[in-house]
Amino acid sequence: MRRFVIAVLLLASSLLWAALPAAASPKIERIKTPLGIEVWFVREPSIPILSLQATWRGGSSSEPAGQEGLAQLATGLLNEGAGDLSADDFQIALQESAVDMGFSTERDYTTATIRTLTVNRARAFDLLKLALTAPRFDDEPVQRVKAQARVAYERSRTSPNALVGERFAQLAYGDHPYGRRSAPSTESLERIDRAALAGFTTSLLARSNLVIGAVGDVAPEDLARLVDTSFGSLPMQASVTLPVPVVPKTAAQPVVIPFPNPQSILLFGAPGIAREDPDWYAATVLNQVLGGGGMTSRLFEEVREKRGLVYSVGTQLAPYKAAALVSGSLATSNAQVGDALKLVRAELARVAKEGVTDRELAAAKSYMTGSFPLRLNSNAAIAGMLVAIQNTGLPPDYIDAYPGLINSVTQDDIRRVAERLFARNDYLVVVVGQPAGLETPASGKQGG
Repeated sequence: MRRFVIAVLLLASSLLWAALPAAASPKIERIKTPLGIEVWFVREPSIPILSLQATWRGGSSSEPAGQEGLAQLATGLLNEGAGDLSADDFQIALQESAVDMGFSTERDYTTATIRTLTVNRARAFDLLKLALTAPRFDDEPVQRVKAQARVAYERSRTSPNALVGERFAQLAYGDHPYGRRSAPSTESLERIDRAALAGFTTSLLARSNLVIGAVGDVAPEDLARLVDTSFGSLPMQASVTLPVPVVPKTAAQPVVIPFPNPQSILLFGAPGIAREDPDWYAATVLNQVLGGGGMTSRLFEEVREKRGLVYSVGTQLAPYKAAALVSGSLATSNAQVGDALKLVRAELARVAKEGVTDRELAAAKSYMTGSFPLRLNSNAAIAGMLVAIQNTGLPPDYIDAYPGLINSVTQDDIRRVAERLFARNDYLVVVVGQPAGLETPASGKQGG
């Protein structure tokens, strides 16, 4: 029943934010707790829910070599028993108080999220403290999660998408941590024990690399006490190893991973534009026009709609903390890989030379500014945005400033960025399948 109540309230929260006019940006308060922890907070008293997101700088790229998947396993086990509560008891405690608590990790960050009815906030933050400071890593949940990871790994060996992503990362980043798997393999699972799990979380979960955003029906001083309860006992200084900057590698010839499938999956990429680069906003608008806009993008129109060469095609910007990548993907029948890649290369060269049309630019700006408020449609979404703004080093008025930043992009900006990104022919290209029309020997390697 309590879960049903919180689900109804979360839906009401989403409807409330969606109903607000675009100009009604959330008012951000910067709170300092008595222990000196900073929290960006938006007070929303209309729904009795508190949502909080916290991130720590450090993720799968901070794992020791040979222990790939350690971050994923460790975070997945944080709410599988803590303090004097076993895995089952911890889950029961969450359910009894209608608390949603989760942990996740990716290349650069580890994230904790919690959503609770405000009436249950004290218990919720006590449980969060236990998960962060006293995870048990008991043998039963560890072995259960490892067994699930083994199944996932074996399944990934027959997934073209997994294979192409792994091989692309290996070739783009080499021995850099970004070149390694972020999920565990059969071999790495054997090297991950309780000591490794505890050591990784102890080195990562600290106050020096902590960023917090919160939204909900609570007074700022009350939130400050709750944050100190959950995070105040963490070590002051993180000791996790962070990756050094790296430039993604390119290649003169496509790399093929033979795979018995009627269609091929292809990834291509090259060095991109960093998030802090002044050209970032122009790059996002260009990406929206070129391949980030789904069925309205230029690549979709030219490669799929007009010529029917692919099932799907798109591009994206990946501004990792230690690398900037621009990449694209397509899926097509084996027989059409060569023609599809040739046309994609031609379109990239065309945008590098000619830029985009005024109509394309206006449409991209309209979509990006119009859809931006939809990314703030719930308390949890706003909490996530508050964290993202801090992690990117942006000011609190970013939400208000975003439309102006996008609308200020000019045709000169687009042409400059297009040349920076796409005036080249040495993209790293990796294909999984049995592609036709590529003049390159097969690599024979299928990742791992």
